[in-house]
Amino acid sequence: MTVFPEVQRKAQEEIDRVIGTGRLPTFEDRENLPYVDAIVKEALRWHPVAPLGLPHVSTEDDTYNGYFIPKGAMLIAGIWGFLHDPKVYHDPMSFKPERFLGENPEPDPHTMSFGFGRRICPGKVLADTSTYLTVAQSLAVFNIAKLVEDGRTINPTVKFQPGIISHPVPFQTDIKPRSPEHEKLIRAVEVEHPWEKSDSRYLKPFKL
Repeated sequence: MTVFPEVQRKAQEEIDRVIGTGRLPTFEDRENLPYVDAIVKEALRWHPVAPLGLPHVSTEDDTYNGYFIPKGAMLIAGIWGFLHDPKVYHDPMSFKPERFLGENPEPDPHTMSFGFGRRICPGKVLADTSTYLTVAQSLAVFNIAKLVEDGRTINPTVKFQPGIISHPVPFQTDIKPRSPEHEKLIRAVEVEHPWEKSDSRYLKPFKL
């Protein structure tokens, strides 16, 4: 959202139109927020968390497109490559949630970004739901923008760390509540933990 502000603007317009500003989006709102849902898909496609997935092993000799694959060979799926194939995804380096909308949407990255077969991520549903809620609720109440210091706008470098799990390199951004009303909505989420009412000197109060 820091580097693609127009995507943020469209998502917030959809959230405000469908949900309003009196509550946070929930999972039940997902089907009514197609652009926000498309952002989740595009985030999974644009830079998958596990670019090479997990290694697989061939259980028997096989041949694929003229290539002989012996039994016991280690196979590594280039998930990043699949999700950036220009024959499948138009302008693959650009962040375009719109590619998943309309009459001819591009393939859903959920079919690849979480792995394949018996090695597919067992937490796929939980991860997808958590990602959706994070995206929808964050965009509902926060404005995310490039940081401005001493009148100079800092443009973050879009770069990711190598590894089985790929994280973005540290970058600076500016995150603020969209309005005083949105700040109230954020603070209303804070709940009092039952332990705060405990007299035990061993239990310290904290906020969720």
